[in-house]
Amino acid sequence: MKICETEAIVLHTRDYGESDRLITFYSKAAGKLRGIAKGARRSRKRFVHAFEPCSLVLLTYRERKSLLWVEACKLLEPYLALTTEVERWGYAALVSEILLEMTPEGDEQEELFYLLTATLGQLTESRDPLNVMLLFLIRFMDMMGYLPELQSCSICRCPIRTSARWAWRLKQGTLACQKHRFLNDDHLLLDAGTLILIQQVRSLTVDKIWRLHFLQEKKAPLFYGLMDWIRDLIRKELKSLKLLEQVQSACGFKIERNQRWSG
Repeated sequence: MKICETEAIVLHTRDYGESDRLITFYSKAAGKLRGIAKGARRSRKRFVHAFEPCSLVLLTYRERKSLLWVEACKLLEPYLALTTEVERWGYAALVSEILLEMTPEGDEQEELFYLLTATLGQLTESRDPLNVMLLFLIRFMDMMGYLPELQSCSICRCPIRTSARWAWRLKQGTLACQKHRFLNDDHLLLDAGTLILIQQVRSLTVDKIWRLHFLQEKKAPLFYGLMDWIRDLIRKELKSLKLLEQVQSACGFKIERNQRWSG
C-alpha cells in the first residue's frame, strides 16, 4: 500500500470503535480524504493536538481501497485565534461543513485548498468575519461551477452598470434588471455595486480578494441568500449555521435576512 504525505485541514473528527478516530481532511494533494487513526483515543503522544477541527496539519497516510490509514499527523497551524471568539469559530465551522457537504472525495483542487487556508487565516485576523465569509462563499461557489454569469439581464441582456437594482434568481441561475423582475418570484435583491464586487471576487487571485468589502447593509441579506441556496443544493439544514445564529443571538446581534426593494 502506497504511503503519501500532504498538507491538510481537519474538517471533522469523531470517535470510531473503542480506541480509534475517524477524521475527514481537505488536503492539498488529494482533495477531501477520510481516514482512520488507529489507537488515537488511547495514545497521548502519537497524535498530540493533531485532530482539532480547522487545524492545518502535515498528514502522512497509507492508501487503502476504503478508508485510508493515518500513519502520522503533525500540527502545523492551529489557528488559535478562532478558539478565543465564538463567532469566528462559528464561521470556521460553517466553512468546514460546507466543504464536507459539497466536495467529492479524492477530487484534487489545490486552489480550493489555498482558498480554505486563506479563509481560516482571515477569520483569525479580520475585524469583519462576515465579510470574509461572503468572499469565501462567492469564490467557493464559482470554483464548484455553481455561480452563474451575473454580468447582464437574462432577458434584455443589458449590462449590470445600466441598472441600479437587480434580482438574482439563485435556483434558476438567472439575473433580471428592475424592468424584467417578476414581482412574486423567489430572488435575492442586489444593487449594481454588489454585483460588480461579486465579479471582482471571481476574477482576482485568492490572495487579493480579501481587499474587497461589501457595504454593511448588504452583507446579511447576501449571506442568508447564499445560505438558502446552499441548503437547497444539499437538501439539508446546516447545523453550524444554526449554532452561529444562536451565538449571534446570545451576543445581542439582530440580523435582517431580507432586503426590501422599494420604488
